[in-house]
Amino acid sequence: MSIKLDVIKAEQQEAYASAVRMLGLREHNELELRDKLTAKKYDEIVIDHVIELLKHYDYLSEDRYAAAFLRARLKCGETPWLAAQKAKRKGGEIAAVQAAQDEAEDSFDAWQTCKALLDKRDPMALRNKDKRIWQRQVRFLQNKGFALSTILQVMNDEEQ
Repeated sequence: MSIKLDVIKAEQQEAYASAVRMLGLREHNELELRDKLTAKKYDEIVIDHVIELLKHYDYLSEDRYAAAFLRARLKCGETPWLAAQKAKRKGGEIAAVQAAQDEAEDSFDAWQTCKALLDKRDPMALRNKDKRIWQRQVRFLQNKGFALSTILQVMNDEEQ
């Protein structure tokens, strides 16, 4: 019986060390961490125990994950709404993601961000000369989550 307990403890320590390494690289939500530990073939009981330990020591936090995820997606030029949708799809806790989205929207300027993305993507304003390029830029900005009204304001402001 003690040999089996030693094996379980060793597996728990190994799984815990692996999880801490993963969390050292970037924030994870519980679902992502659980999936990664399962992929490493750890027992479900061991994974449950490790996740409880990580939560107890506040190494695993849904709030930090949501804030970090949204911050990274906003840096890529996405809107808070789209970033929040992606975080929810990845298994982020809905309340934590909503709180991070509300905080991000307070300081988010859609027009300025849209204009900066457009200037970076098309610095020579070729969109004003070619209708296909103009349409491509509109689709690109829509895929970043911007409202069509904001996109058209930015695109029309450039032409004037």
